[in-house]
Amino acid sequence: MKTRLTSGLIAVILIINGFQVFSQADTTIINKYQEFALFVTGQEFPASITDTAMDLTFWKEYQAKINLDWPSMDSTRLTPMAQWRDEEVNIHINDTLFLFYPFSGPDFLHAYILFPNSKEYLFLAQEQLGEVPDLSKMKQKDLADYLDKFYYSIRDIYMRSYFITGRMNTDLHNARVKGVLPVIIFFMAQTGHEINNVTYEYVAGDGSFKPLASVTGRFSATECVNISFKPQDSDKMKTLRYFRCDISDEGFVSTPGFKSYLNSLEDINTYVKSASYLLHYGTFNIIRNIILENSKAILQDDTGIPYKYFDLTKWDAFLYGVYVKPIEDFPSPYLMQSDLKKVYDSGGDNVKSLPFSLGYHWRTGDQNQMMFIRKTEDE
Repeated sequence: MKTRLTSGLIAVILIINGFQVFSQADTTIINKYQEFALFVTGQEFPASITDTAMDLTFWKEYQAKINLDWPSMDSTRLTPMAQWRDEEVNIHINDTLFLFYPFSGPDFLHAYILFPNSKEYLFLAQEQLGEVPDLSKMKQKDLADYLDKFYYSIRDIYMRSYFITGRMNTDLHNARVKGVLPVIIFFMAQTGHEINNVTYEYVAGDGSFKPLASVTGRFSATECVNISFKPQDSDKMKTLRYFRCDISDEGFVSTPGFKSYLNSLEDINTYVKSASYLLHYGTFNIIRNIILENSKAILQDDTGIPYKYFDLTKWDAFLYGVYVKPIEDFPSPYLMQSDLKKVYDSGGDNVKSLPFSLGYHWRTGDQNQMMFIRKTEDE
């Protein structure tokens, strides 16, 4: 699944698409977001940095370690996921549809592996939007420190396959690595994409997107970062919008326009993973209903919408892996789905094995994935 191009080939592609990479002696005309992407993935040192006396030992050390864990993750998780997607998911869903990913954090990696053909992605989570630094103005010590903290911030995705909320609150809200944007860009570049541009927007009262002059940092649910990107072997541009928001029922009280925007989404695929079981609670009724009413297909683990909410006269259910009780971090007996466990334990044609581990039970591998496909009217 590793699809990064070599730095030399990327340089050619950048020139073809209008982004010129000059020598250090030239005046630079550089897409700073693509430059950042190549920097944090260890592919290219920034051409905008003109200090020729800089000791690049820190850079070589970073290059050596940044992808140290990737081959293992690729072979045990990403490649099996892609094969499972082709054999199981894509025969049931249209994966070109808009992908809705609530409680996403900066997890572009798994959203892309499972839905690589989506043209639009919508992420919702509580972490700050973020920004990328101006690399041209950073000294050697600053660059080295940034890479060190960035490497630390992505550690959980390699081992656990998900970001821990408490750690993200520290890792992505510090003086160096700010918000989800740097991490999303990193995984876009790692999966063979180029970053075209990044803009900040807000949702107007009529549901349209308008340019945002400055980011407040509040849970406004109207502000988002919009990333336009494309596969390196294609000219077809894609869009990912990330909203920092509170999507509990209480959170929607102060943001009725945002609720209206989400309700206006039609014919979407929804993905939910490692979502702290929030959709199990009565305090998240609104977002649960939005997902159920607007989705053509829902792919989730057991932290998503409880099985009891799916009317099987309206949905076809396909279950994978095994069902076990939630990990000890979520001890409430309310979260235990006896009805779902019964279905898994009974087996049958709609319960199949899962060839990869993805989610909270990463230590044991006792994972599950569930796919719900909305029935057509003539079924």
